[in-house]
Amino acid sequence: MIMPRAPRIPSSLPISAGRTFALRRGRAQWSFVFVGLFVLLALPAVLPPFWIHLANGCLIAVIGAVALNLLTGNARLVSLGQAAFLGIGAFAAGLMQRAYNVPFPLALACAALAGGIVGCIVALLSLRLRALYVAVTTLVLHFAVVTFFSFVQAVFLDSSGILLPLASLGGLQLRTPTQWYYFLLAIAALVIVGALNLLRSFIGRRWIAVGEHDVAAEALGVSVKQAKISAFTVTSAVTAFAGALSAYYVGTVSFESYSFGLAIAYLAMIIVGGIGAVLGSVLGAVFITLLPYVLDQLFVITDLKFRPNILAGIHQIAFGTLIVAFLLFEPRGLAEIWRRARLAASNWPFQYRAAARATR
Repeated sequence: MIMPRAPRIPSSLPISAGRTFALRRGRAQWSFVFVGLFVLLALPAVLPPFWIHLANGCLIAVIGAVALNLLTGNARLVSLGQAAFLGIGAFAAGLMQRAYNVPFPLALACAALAGGIVGCIVALLSLRLRALYVAVTTLVLHFAVVTFFSFVQAVFLDSSGILLPLASLGGLQLRTPTQWYYFLLAIAALVIVGALNLLRSFIGRRWIAVGEHDVAAEALGVSVKQAKISAFTVTSAVTAFAGALSAYYVGTVSFESYSFGLAIAYLAMIIVGGIGAVLGSVLGAVFITLLPYVLDQLFVITDLKFRPNILAGIHQIAFGTLIVAFLLFEPRGLAEIWRRARLAASNWPFQYRAAARATR
């Protein structure tokens, strides 16, 4: 008796728990991960110091953008206080260093703790608020925090800010941009992998459920209160951690660095990159961080000269134009453009994926 042949399952349909919860599926995706990792590790060997410095700025922005996208893109709690939480982390690390001369890792931990506590307080104040009202609450937080830090800096720090020493891990001091690059690359990779796993866990699924429809989520047994508090606390702690990293990398802490424009820049990162996608956070952070420098280089090549205040205005116009353009023409951002390009390349020279492609 001839047994019937088992049907072939399309590779796009995971049929087991292992494949459903796998971060990477198949040889092609694993090969892409290893090639990308090799390129990232080799970048300092081919880039000049200035571009390594820009790469470090991109990595710090990636950490903050991933946190903001988890809060705004997945939990749907719109936040305009990203600059405030970055400042909280920077000032917490700076004040601990100034007062107690704590080591670098402990200062980072204190910054994350301070950000988490403030995020928890903001969440408690926003439990009965939704969407736009949460954004207004975080906007008030931003101006309150910046005003408080300006008072602290003027009265207690003699308007000079806080100078931070070189960051050191054990006996290794982070002196050069290349050393900082590898350290920040490891931290950013941990944050990205942690965010991907968090979204697949019951915690991340609670956030998404509450973000989609909090009444339906509560009817299904999800605690809306715990979900909002945990979302604000975790993402605020990560953002403050990024702020402390940025402060140690620059070497100084000053309230002028945490303007409302910085909050808008982070919002532009997740909109341009892709709301609700971790990959979108990475692409948007790199794109928005490099955009001003790319525009400046274009002006140099075309021999166009502008005064610094006009140039800053051009940067803001570019940010606003990109946000509007992506909201109108590509709401899913660069992550969706990358997905379509990758799918077209995998199916080439055909237009569609074969329905009977075997699972590998």
